[in-house]
Amino acid sequence: MHAKIHPQEPEFRRPVVLDNKLCNVSSTTLTVWRKSLVFSCNGFSVFDSSGNLLFRVDNYTSDLKDEIVLMDAAGMALLTVRRKSWLGLQNQWKGFLGDFRKGQKPMFVVRRATSLLIPTKTLAEVYMYSSATNKQKPQFDYRVEGCYAKRCLTILNNFNEVVAEVKPKQVRPEITLGGDVFNLRVSPGYDQAFIMGLIVVLDQMMPS
Repeated sequence: MHAKIHPQEPEFRRPVVLDNKLCNVSSTTLTVWRKSLVFSCNGFSVFDSSGNLLFRVDNYTSDLKDEIVLMDAAGMALLTVRRKSWLGLQNQWKGFLGDFRKGQKPMFVVRRATSLLIPTKTLAEVYMYSSATNKQKPQFDYRVEGCYAKRCLTILNNFNEVVAEVKPKQVRPEITLGGDVFNLRVSPGYDQAFIMGLIVVLDQMMPS
């Protein structure tokens, strides 16, 4: 498996693609359940609009972990996220394609946004590793706004275009499920595994 970027877009605007099969031409809404279907642990089970299992996280048993693997329904590793430094001033995670291998370069870095002087709506910022040395690039590639505890998030690119949204799941207009079940809407052309990897990181950065 090799990560790709869409060739028709300018370099600084191309979405990350882990697998072309995980990119839809239309908006896609997934149902995310903060529970593993395989083991009794605080993992994730992600379902498509037809109710089929699409992604899973079931390889950890504690609330906080330094390495988490996002897998497909068959158990193949799609993405590994690793905490950069537990004691660092900034809560940072790195994302790696597939199973992590020693010496492997990350695809992206997620940093929790901190501002001591200026209030900010931004919860986290995402930096693509492959373009980190490009001085013409904006400061970050994606940012996350909202409140994870309320399951209300918006992921935007550096052009303020909505990449994905997290919202509470409603079975009827008057009935909203609890925080362990929510909707993840992914915009056209964006890789669903990459976006779900960001959600896994946010769940560790902001446990609720």
